[in-house]
Amino acid sequence: MTVLAVGPRELPRTETVEVWFDAGSGWTGQRLTVPVRRLTLSDLDRGEGSTALYVYESNDCQD
Repeated sequence: MTVLAVGPRELPRTETVEVWFDAGSGWTGQRLTVPVRRLTLSDLDRGEGSTALYVYESNDCQD
């Protein structure tokens, strides 16, 4: 499954990073720690500011 996430523009060199997933209705978003390798900069990102819009590739199976 692919979802959009908001995270820091400069991704850390660590294995994980905290990002924000927004369900799009009210206060239903959630901060989660995810593997950096699963994030790709979204084509929808404007390239401005300290945060960026990412595509998160979820994997139903554990690595």
